[in-house]
Amino acid sequence: MTTRATFLKLLTRKLHPVLMAEGFEGTGQTLRRIEGPVIHVFNVQGASGGKQCYLNLGAHLDFLPTEGGGQVAPAQIEESHCVFRDRLDPPAGEAHGWAYGQSMEEAEETVDFIVSEWAGPGRGFFAKHGNYPQGFVQMLRETDPARIHARTALHLARIAVHLGERSIAQALVDTGLAKAPERATSLKADLEKVLAG
Repeated sequence: MTTRATFLKLLTRKLHPVLMAEGFEGTGQTLRRIEGPVIHVFNVQGASGGKQCYLNLGAHLDFLPTEGGGQVAPAQIEESHCVFRDRLDPPAGEAHGWAYGQSMEEAEETVDFIVSEWAGPGRGFFAKHGNYPQGFVQMLRETDPARIHARTALHLARIAVHLGERSIAQALVDTGLAKAPERATSLKADLEKVLAG
């Protein structure tokens, strides 16, 4: 059985140079790339049971409150703080993260596969949340408010206000308020504040 420490060393040796060549910085389990207001976070999270990990992807804009409220300095932001999040998932059928493997050969094979997957889904996620402001204007214009969660509407409405897209912000706030559960009083209050400033 390959240990978590061994697996992380392999990731550091094989994946980190790829990320660093693309502008990510850091050591250990969390790497960040900060370009203007855009913050990208890559994080390795151990799964319960100690036999696998998750590869978390996060994107945030420095003018937005973090997920859950508050502000965090860009250089300290974690994936869990980001308003846009996803995971680099293992092949279909492995629902519990990337397995460390039963042998060093299995671990190497998994890490090599992760490096190859980075080129598609990993880069794709960050490209979608990377070109500021044009990429975010495009995201706002392509988003159907009827198809998103109320909290997502809040995040997008805040971005729309920041970009001067008040009519889009209004549509997002209206949708968010209509979709927010009755108990979600703080979410509703946050939505109502978006256009007040």
